[in-house]
Amino acid sequence: MLNRVTLDAVLKLMIARGWRPGGPATEDAVARLETEFDVTLPVDYRDYLLAAGGGQSVAPEAYTGLWPLRIIASLNRRMRIPWNFPGLFGIGNDGFLVYAFDFRGDSPVVASLGLSSSVWEDVVTETDTFTEWLERRLPR
Repeated sequence: MLNRVTLDAVLKLMIARGWRPGGPATEDAVARLETEFDVTLPVDYRDYLLAAGGGQSVAPEAYTGLWPLRIIASLNRRMRIPWNFPGLFGIGNDGFLVYAFDFRGDSPVVASLGLSSSVWEDVVTETDTFTEWLERRLPR
């Protein structure tokens, strides 16, 4: 699980590389998102949303693609991710690569798929946890 110290450290590194946090999300807003899509977001991702709201990228070398909370629902609906791939829930993209939680197993994992993907064979597990995925994306 992403603890508060680790989250703060990761966010500071992201900010130093040009990423801007979107401000904290409210517990109520996160709960509404979970209810709308009938998912229970991983605790570490919830902690991230509550600390930064999803943020936005303003520099190519910064973290890119994590959707701010205010647009996660609309992008999942527009891209039809949960309908085209039941069990997936989009959280961001990098160009034509979409990042999503894959809820089909016992514990959700972070997966990726192409924006134009239409078959499950295109879904690739990236990491077992959001924490691990976030740490791997830290620019070196």
